[in-house]
Amino acid sequence: MYPFALGITDTIDDFVQPYLDQLFGLLQGFPLWTQGLIVLALGIFTIVGLIVFIKKFIKLFLVLAVLGVIGYFVWTKTTIIQDLIGSLTGAITAQTILSFLGRVMPL
Repeated sequence: MYPFALGITDTIDDFVQPYLDQLFGLLQGFPLWTQGLIVLALGIFTIVGLIVFIKKFIKLFLVLAVLGVIGYFVWTKTTIIQDLIGSLTGAITAQTILSFLGRVMPL
């Protein structure tokens, strides 16, 4: 159905599988209660990391949303950006480019 998706999952599985085998091999050397504590600690570490990642992503999303709203209102309700663009395009002419080049690279 999705050959590329299956190829990607196979690639990831082939990459991760040796590490999983090594991890399970190391865990088998410990008693059962120690294995449980290690798995519990890894689970807590993963959940805390996931929560921190989600919090950072939400903060980034909110900051980008606020900046987008500010940009939208500045673009649609004022002429600040249009005036700025107009002043820049009016300032850059062939004469200004030639005079700049004449100062930078005199003949």
